[in-house]
Amino acid sequence: MADSEKNVHTSGNAADIEKEFGRKADEAADGCIVNQTGMDMDDIPAPGSFAEAADELKYLKNTLKNLKKDFDDLNSNYLKNLADSENFKKRMNRDKEESLKYANEKLLKDLLPVLDFLDMAISHSSYYLEQDNSGNLKSFVEGIKLAYAEFVKVLKNHFVESVETAGKMFDPNFHEAVEMVESYNEPEGKILEEKRKGYIYKERLLRPAMVSIAKPKGAEADRGAGETDSGT
Repeated sequence: MADSEKNVHTSGNAADIEKEFGRKADEAADGCIVNQTGMDMDDIPAPGSFAEAADELKYLKNTLKNLKKDFDDLNSNYLKNLADSENFKKRMNRDKEESLKYANEKLLKDLLPVLDFLDMAISHSSYYLEQDNSGNLKSFVEGIKLAYAEFVKVLKNHFVESVETAGKMFDPNFHEAVEMVESYNEPEGKILEEKRKGYIYKERLLRPAMVSIAKPKGAEADRGAGETDSGT
């Protein structure tokens, strides 16, 4: 084939190669460079003319562009999967540490009612001690107090502390208001009495303390009068 004919034939397929944009052609024309993706770079024939060299360069550019796009996609997916894997590991380690840190929480919470009964037995014993002439009840109550003190000591060894209420203002994060008492002397929200002890396990609330809190004297009457006026 003459050089002029080869150049014409080659130039005619340049647009097809560019259109294919790096994809393998269905049929290879004689003297044309096609995107044979399975071909080694060393197997690509040397161009016989400037036109063939231009086509080959265009093919190589398209192939490189496709390879770069594939690499960028794979690298992006790899980095995303790597980040997801690391986050999953951190979350699992955090959950494991949290689980181990509070492993005894349910057991300690179940023991609190037993402590409540001991506390109530001690607090209600004074009346019966006054009625007891034998002195036997006093020894029994002392035994309960020792058991209660030992119980509290064991809980402290496991990082359980009681919620403070004496002289404190009501805090919904640690207290549960079960009664509101009118008071002239105390500010609104001041804790007046502890009805049931609350406990904290490490940094976590096991249960809130039940308390009665102060409210302004006549607050209910003032609120009722205000509602009546608004209704009229």
